[in-house]
Amino acid sequence: MTMLKKLPEEVLNLWNNWEIRGMVLLSLLLQTILIIFGPRRKTNARSWIRVLVWSAYLSADVVATVALGNLARSQGDSSGDSSEKANNSIQAFWAPFLLLHLGGPDTITAYSIEDNELWLRHLLGLVVQVGVAFYVFSRSWGSGILTFIAIPMFVVGIAKYAERTWVLWSSCSKSLKNSSLSDFGDSYSLMRTPPQDLQRDYLLQAYVFSYISKLVMQDRVPGIPSLIKSRELISKNEADGAFKVVEAELGLIYNMLYTKAPLIYSRAGIILRCISSLLSVTAFITFQVKIDKHDYSTTDIAITYLLFAAAVFLEFYAFLCLVFSDWTMIWLIDKGGNALTNAIYSLIRKLTRSERWSRSISQFNLISSAFESEPPKCLELLGIDEMMRQMHVNRKDLNGELQDLIFGHLRKKAEKMKEDLNFFDKNLRSKVIRQRGDGVLEREGLLLDFKWCTTEVEFSRSILVWYLATDICYRVDKDASNADKDGSNVSTEYETSRCLSEYMMYLLVIRPNMLSKGFGDDEGYLETLRDLRGVKYHGDVVAFISECYGESRGYDDRGFQSFWKTDKSVLSGVDRLARQLLLLEPEKRRDMINGVWVEMVAYAAAQCPWKEHTHQLRRGGELLTHVSLLMLHLGLTEHNYMFPATFVEAPE
Repeated sequence: MTMLKKLPEEVLNLWNNWEIRGMVLLSLLLQTILIIFGPRRKTNARSWIRVLVWSAYLSADVVATVALGNLARSQGDSSGDSSEKANNSIQAFWAPFLLLHLGGPDTITAYSIEDNELWLRHLLGLVVQVGVAFYVFSRSWGSGILTFIAIPMFVVGIAKYAERTWVLWSSCSKSLKNSSLSDFGDSYSLMRTPPQDLQRDYLLQAYVFSYISKLVMQDRVPGIPSLIKSRELISKNEADGAFKVVEAELGLIYNMLYTKAPLIYSRAGIILRCISSLLSVTAFITFQVKIDKHDYSTTDIAITYLLFAAAVFLEFYAFLCLVFSDWTMIWLIDKGGNALTNAIYSLIRKLTRSERWSRSISQFNLISSAFESEPPKCLELLGIDEMMRQMHVNRKDLNGELQDLIFGHLRKKAEKMKEDLNFFDKNLRSKVIRQRGDGVLEREGLLLDFKWCTTEVEFSRSILVWYLATDICYRVDKDASNADKDGSNVSTEYETSRCLSEYMMYLLVIRPNMLSKGFGDDEGYLETLRDLRGVKYHGDVVAFISECYGESRGYDDRGFQSFWKTDKSVLSGVDRLARQLLLLEPEKRRDMINGVWVEMVAYAAAQCPWKEHTHQLRRGGELLTHVSLLMLHLGLTEHNYMFPATFVEAPE
């Protein structure tokens, strides 16, 4: 305050007049950002959306709370002429709108799943902020119509704030564990409804599977009969259909964890929506008709109209979200069978966007990042080097060929276990799930030659060695094909393996926690990065190989094995692996590389903690999460053996 007194009188007057107005408008702006961009983070992986939503989410409650405090302070000073008292009166009318802002939009209640655990803090905030709002209101209490218009808005504001607190509580880990078991059995009854088209069937499967996923995420699993039924359901789909089922399932899980879906799609939630909408519209119409606008500041009247418009828009937007949602379509399918529900379902499906996640795969090119100038050490100390790594991340669209390769590989594993009648053999399942390239090599009869770079080395170094060896094989094959004027075919044939290799490199460098719990082996990556930065002739493939990987030349097989066991230099391993791969027939080499990378992705998906998967839902989604759920529904999971499970059987 001492600093403010030193300001010119004009600036000080401007500050006094606009301090509360500015805070209220800023609070409204933050709510608008959350309404518009909050749901987009589910389908968009761009960093700027996450930063914008994160900033708005953290600022929204603070700004609304400070605005309420300033209102309370301004109402404490009752001195002044009649016009000033009138302005104080209409500004006090903004208090319930700030409660509405503290309740937040339906499209985002939590920025991350950890926010759900803070429901008790929000409950305390609800009590305190409602008390402050009532204090503000009581100080301006009068016999005018404005007082009575404020009452329904107070009801709406308190209801919205209470809704958010209840949703946070219902989405915390303890509540989810208690609700999962009671909700699971009813989900299977929907599958008795004969599907009329593939899209309906996908949606019903997603609804059933979402309960299975919710159980597993809380360290619980359904019983054996339920797992068998889920495997039978998902296996009937083609690859594209299976991925659509999983993306719809993850959309339902996202809504459960990060939005007000647990409430607004319930009977109580719909009743609350109807009441709050009616009260908001009634208050707005009464304000428009009964209030004499000349008694108050034109600016304050304009701000009040903005607040009303936002409140009504919030209710209308919530209604649209309710109608055009997967939950509504599931309800229509469940209650369907007549022409009316079928017509409504078809209309909603036509008007609803099909996007449920970004449908893109992150790519990190280690070689291009290595050949750029090394960042200063000071950036590493400040942690900015992590941000600079993100600059080398690109994204590719998920295509049908990649879906076919992944789902085909997983389904073959599940079918093989079923044929051997060992589907529930714990040891066999564990062996199959933990294969990270060795399964493909064993089928080709080459495991003994490649054990050193798969099962006998850390997963991170295995990724690095196979990544660089894949790149070398691609460049060598492309050079050979260019001589035959057929280079474009090589690029197409290597597209899948290079896409998966750069995706695994992205996980290793940017998302190491997704590879396994507590994973964070930077040593192999940084060592390889330093070695690659010493390469001078990276434009020439032959020179690239000879300079990068020449240090292991002269070793025979026994000598290399001895050297590898003690040193495990990634570059020497790359030279060895590249030479082994280039001895194979080109077609066999490409198929084997594809198979190894798919198996590595499946291994990473099986090892990734479920908490990390839930974090990725708010970042546009990850391919690894979809693979993990496909494995779960196909029975390729160890989770029901890893935890003391409470079994829930599917109804017959």
